[in-house]
Amino acid sequence: MEQLRIIPDWDKVSATLKSDLGYAEATVLRTKTIYQFFAEKCCNNEEGDAESTIEAGIKTAGILYEGKTISYSRLTRLRRLGFYLLEYVRTGTMSETRVPPYGQRYGNDEHELLLSKFIHNEQVHHSHAESIISRDKCLIRIFLIYVEEHGYLVDTITASEMIDFLKYMKARRPAGIKSTVSALRHFYLFLINDGMADDRILSSLKAWGPKHHKVYGLLTEEEKRRIIEVIDTETETGKRDMAIFLLAMDCGLRSSDICTLKLSEIDWHNAAINIIQQKTKEQVAVPISFRTGNALADYIMSVRGDSDLPYVFIKKSFSGTPMTSSLLCGRLKKLMRLAGINRPASEKINMHTFRRSLGTALIDSGEDMELVAQVLGHKDIEATKVYISSSERQLRMCPLKMPERMNGGVC
Repeated sequence: MEQLRIIPDWDKVSATLKSDLGYAEATVLRTKTIYQFFAEKCCNNEEGDAESTIEAGIKTAGILYEGKTISYSRLTRLRRLGFYLLEYVRTGTMSETRVPPYGQRYGNDEHELLLSKFIHNEQVHHSHAESIISRDKCLIRIFLIYVEEHGYLVDTITASEMIDFLKYMKARRPAGIKSTVSALRHFYLFLINDGMADDRILSSLKAWGPKHHKVYGLLTEEEKRRIIEVIDTETETGKRDMAIFLLAMDCGLRSSDICTLKLSEIDWHNAAINIIQQKTKEQVAVPISFRTGNALADYIMSVRGDSDLPYVFIKKSFSGTPMTSSLLCGRLKKLMRLAGINRPASEKINMHTFRRSLGTALIDSGEDMELVAQVLGHKDIEATKVYISSSERQLRMCPLKMPERMNGGVC
């Protein structure tokens, strides 16, 4: 087709995907189908050059999605490939630059630069877990767009203007107002430390609504066993998954700590892992069980291979990049489906569920609260008390008496 003579040909594209992005052969084959669809169905600009043809193709993919011709999953793959091709025709290379989400709005250049500096600072200093930084990025971008639309100034915004924004967010997403306040506090603490804002604005960024504790979903020992059983340890991905999920189940490590676990932090002689936690910055030594140690050794020696990265776990498709928390959650959802474990969305089962399940099991077994706090690496025992709310045994020990019946009526 004419389009195939305009955009880079597949042989060059596939070679670059392998060399620049570390695509495995299986991933390249899957991408070929997306490439063919993009070239044949999306790139209709036969008179333009490669760059304009690809840009038009990306827009056409969005039109096809809006017309319900393609799924959102296919749209995402088409856009990713389109931006890779766009970078290739401009620079001759491809990199893992984040593809803008479909329909995502952005602030002006000044605000986007400020947001980039904030996120970079959070990542460099490991101020928060990866999931929190990602959440903050989305919420702060919404705030910056709101500021632009209302003519406010980020550095001199008033308390009343900030409260107006929080009211706007409470109406838009009432369940996420606390996350919004938290993100804004992180952002303005960064600005204050850099001398770009006055600390008086923090007075308007306090908790909204009454404090409440959620009862989170847990995984039973039987469910955890079923998840382990469906992992195919004959495959490379299965060996990696086995090591990851045993670390989560047996050691209670957070997903952020699993993703950033370094080879040098495994103490094979003492069967322990010595890390500085990403969330609390507290050092903790976590013992590893015999089965977890074997799974780790099997993955490292037979699957991981040589890499300049210090991390234990590395993406299979992108050999030069570490694992991410979102990828671990995706693997968990897939394994739960295979194991026939169905939970309502309200329970929010994720990688942190293993940590909560371990803490609750320890409390149920009668372990001292301080010991549980040490195992989980909590620097404040108050953080450990949250696990009591999920402990069925502990709840049974403190029932409230029912009021007596009065005058023959039912209270």
